[in-house]
Amino acid sequence: MINLSKPDEVKQVRAPQIGEGGVKEISPRIQSNTAHIHMPTTERKTWWHIANNLRYIWHRHNFLCYLAIWLLITSYFIVSLVLKKKTQLSDVLPFTFLYVFISLKMLFAFVSTRTVTKYMTAASQIVTNNAIKLPLWMRYLVGAISILAIVLSVSLSAPDNSTGRRIDRMQSFLGILIISLLMVAMSKHPRNIQWRTVIAGYLMQFCLGCIVIKTQWGEEFFSWLARMASSLLEFSNLGTRFLLGDDFGSMTSVFSISVFPAIIFFASLVQAVCYLGGIQWMLKRLGWFFYKTLGVSGAESIVAAASPFIGQAENVLLVKDYIPHMTNSEIHACMTAGFATISGSTLQGYIALGVDAKNIITACIMSIPCSLALSKIRYPETEESLTRGKMVDPPKSTDDVNVLHALGNGAAIGINLSLIIFANLVAIISLVGLADFMLTWFGQFIGISDLTLELILGYILYPYTWLLGVPSADVMKVSQLLGLKFVTNEFVAYQRLNDASRGASISSLLSMRGRNIAEFSLCGYGNISSIAQQIGALGTLAPSRNADFSRLALSACITGSIATCMSAAIVSMVM
Repeated sequence: MINLSKPDEVKQVRAPQIGEGGVKEISPRIQSNTAHIHMPTTERKTWWHIANNLRYIWHRHNFLCYLAIWLLITSYFIVSLVLKKKTQLSDVLPFTFLYVFISLKMLFAFVSTRTVTKYMTAASQIVTNNAIKLPLWMRYLVGAISILAIVLSVSLSAPDNSTGRRIDRMQSFLGILIISLLMVAMSKHPRNIQWRTVIAGYLMQFCLGCIVIKTQWGEEFFSWLARMASSLLEFSNLGTRFLLGDDFGSMTSVFSISVFPAIIFFASLVQAVCYLGGIQWMLKRLGWFFYKTLGVSGAESIVAAASPFIGQAENVLLVKDYIPHMTNSEIHACMTAGFATISGSTLQGYIALGVDAKNIITACIMSIPCSLALSKIRYPETEESLTRGKMVDPPKSTDDVNVLHALGNGAAIGINLSLIIFANLVAIISLVGLADFMLTWFGQFIGISDLTLELILGYILYPYTWLLGVPSADVMKVSQLLGLKFVTNEFVAYQRLNDASRGASISSLLSMRGRNIAEFSLCGYGNISSIAQQIGALGTLAPSRNADFSRLALSACITGSIATCMSAAIVSMVM
């Protein structure tokens, strides 16, 4: 044992030093006192030497290490394409996207995004400087006329077909004009409407509709996205089969069995990708795009871009530090974006109910720009925003320790979401049944035997549904579904659309045009039950703004529902 009381012996006690030559030899006195440890000193020094040298090389030559890894990945990518062992688009496209994502991720680890985007910014600045010479009213007039010219030329040039005639497309065009004028009339501050956001949002939404409906590559791309999403969520069946046994296949028709495992699986996957930084990387690029094109604040663009991926309650977490200081217009826009779309975690639920996955994905993407445009009509910005003119970076780290911890936390989020959906469906469907029973009972006193909540809402929303471009024979059926969705939720409405337990389903009775409009217009969280969820989520992050959240929630819910229906109207205008 070492006697620490003697200074001359203390000098001999020194820690191993690491340098270019590796680990220096430990003093003989220390070796003699550690001889009882049964571990070969040479082996221990060798592994310690290797680990530290690797760490030293990685930190000292970080760029070369990244370059070597990228060259290996690129070589594998090129060889894989040359060998053509996988030639289907469903295999090659995600493989290419993954390679591009990894390459860009490595590139931006050393090169600032400003180096890449400064040329795009310079080009847009040239256009802006030339356009700013015109008076403001002339710029807006030119933009509005340009949109009208593009819309009418596309709608009227298409020949009549089974999904729509020219007169049907003009019906949708008239509906968009009337709904937009009504939104302007109900604006909180009509003179402060940001027409740049409105015009750019409408144009972007129309272009997306044309890409999906009018181009073969656009239709194939969104169909591929739908197949990939469905195939990804089907992996949840492996875990479900392990828990329920081989008889699982006979229970897939049960809603909870087919939907809830997919929600848990997707939530866990998203949380793991968030831990690795993939979601933040993608949202930052999407947010930057909407920030530049629509002229909204950085916080609004990030929340809107995140809504189709992580849902209405989780998207605001990306800007939680700014919520207490947000303007009312920003709060309204963030809430509207959440109400206008659905999250990817619930996609399997709608597919299980018989909804076309391509329509769901297309509707979610199209509703992003429209939700911001309509929100800026309903509640224009009149205050100074903290994130006006600057981009907000999503948080780069999570509270997870590692990937396994992230997967576990994601599974917990998924089970919580599943239980919320379960409870909402039980409560809402039961309450609707009670309301129908009471209405039928009261109706029998005046000779109306089929008086239900759907029937009443169908008549109330009849003109609004016609303005979306729904054929006259289908208007009543679709308007009832829209009313049912608003007072319950989209699950109940989609279930009623494809329910064949009482005979022929509503979907089978609708025309192809009416069915497509119905599926698009129901694809959003804009319903009364979601209002409490949004208020609760935002109130937890900023309790001092609870009064503002409660005051703006209903307006944002209605605006988000209209944004979803506007996507349906634009799609019907180009069918």
